[in-house]
Amino acid sequence: MAFSILRSCVKSIGVSRQLLVLESKATCLEPHALVRSNIIVSHNEYKDDNFLQVYYDETRYGERWRSHDPTDREIICSLLIDRSIRPLFTAGFPANVTVNVCVLKTNWRHEADAELMAIIATSAALMKLNITRAGPIGVIRIGRINENIIINPTVDEQRRSDFNLLYVCTRQNTIMVDLVASEIPESDLATNLKLAQLEAVKCIDSQVKLRERYQRDKKVKLLTSNSKNFQDTRTQSSNHGGGEVAVGQSQCAEIISDVYRFDGRSIHQIRPVHCEAGYLHGSSLISCGETQVLCTATIGKPGETQSVDVLPRKRIIVDYEFPPFCTNHAVDIFCRRWREIGDGMFIEKALLGVIPSHRDFPYAIHLNSTVLASDGSSSTTSVCGGSIALTDAGVPIKSHVAGVSIGLLTDDETSNGQLENYRIITDTSGFEIEKGEMDFKIAGTRNGITAIQLDVKSTLLSLDVIIEALKYGCQAHLQILDHMEIAINSTKETSYYKKGKED
Repeated sequence: MAFSILRSCVKSIGVSRQLLVLESKATCLEPHALVRSNIIVSHNEYKDDNFLQVYYDETRYGERWRSHDPTDREIICSLLIDRSIRPLFTAGFPANVTVNVCVLKTNWRHEADAELMAIIATSAALMKLNITRAGPIGVIRIGRINENIIINPTVDEQRRSDFNLLYVCTRQNTIMVDLVASEIPESDLATNLKLAQLEAVKCIDSQVKLRERYQRDKKVKLLTSNSKNFQDTRTQSSNHGGGEVAVGQSQCAEIISDVYRFDGRSIHQIRPVHCEAGYLHGSSLISCGETQVLCTATIGKPGETQSVDVLPRKRIIVDYEFPPFCTNHAVDIFCRRWREIGDGMFIEKALLGVIPSHRDFPYAIHLNSTVLASDGSSSTTSVCGGSIALTDAGVPIKSHVAGVSIGLLTDDETSNGQLENYRIITDTSGFEIEKGEMDFKIAGTRNGITAIQLDVKSTLLSLDVIIEALKYGCQAHLQILDHMEIAINSTKETSYYKKGKED
């Protein structure tokens, strides 16, 4: 494949000179935007995986935009930053780490890519503190227009691109991948992942120079040496769940050696899939193993599409609900949780590539996905159910989309977190996601991939492992598509609105 590189990955990173003992600040600057990341590290009791909190803020200085609640975009950007830096920390990190990212200047409609800049600024600020076991990280965004590959496309170019790939890595390992695409083939995606690895490391050198100039070793050593809990959870005492961790490792070792899982499936066997279209009007009820999801699609008048802040109106609105009862928890529900917003965005990205254009189908589309029972992979199951529900509601989607979650189990690793003995598993259950080292969500049609979302935990993974997992994911989602198509006999016409009636 011939690449036409239209933009480089050069960023300017500056540092605030006023540095407190446990505070670090870094600024990422380009002509159209300025993003600052502020990191505070403080002593606290052991809090398992909740030691890291990330808050992304797009301050709007006009009175019209004043609001105290984070928007969905701000929450999604916060999650992207969290996913990019969390694997850099040792499991069971003893202190609280709070990251506040402020977008001080930006130009949404032209050059600025605040998400990418926020990740770079946060990585640079972390390197000064010297509290991570790996890093710095490089980040790159890749798009493609008319078969030309674009490195770090502008916002306008992202809208016209065939795919939008956000890739975060260290010099040797993949940290996070986020993709939305219009049915990109597996081979093309693998090629672009390799290109992303080569380009992303270019922004690491400037962070290394920054670390050499501003690093404060003694202050960080004071923090870690005074903490009694500064050790990996794999060696924690039973007071902090060490027994549970040891049991989990033993179970993972059994799966790796026996090549069979606790539910009797082989390593790459999917769970039983049952689909039912028309459960309600414009709906689907789908079960993958013990996970069950009800999806309903509603068609509205053309003017009912939703606009998000200053961005264009969305073609499809997805509401993903993960109520506590689906995991046998009895707690009050006060507001949407960040997980629901993040998983809802993955479902939206997965289906966006098959939604007809506004010219062909000028109606507002709203999809609701409610998880009735969950034993892992509820968001990928929602992708399958959403595709069926859209068809049942009369939306002429281009192809059906299926999703699958790929995991990775390991019973050992080297001192620097590199992978040694491991097993890639297909269609993960709740236990396998909790004890595994990777959650790799893949969604696509028979023609190609529409969305992927990769999150890793404490074990650093090479790109070769990711590409291997991608191969198994593409094979599995085709099997799920076979089950889905059996449940779909015909596409219904859109009643009421398609006939041109309006209130």
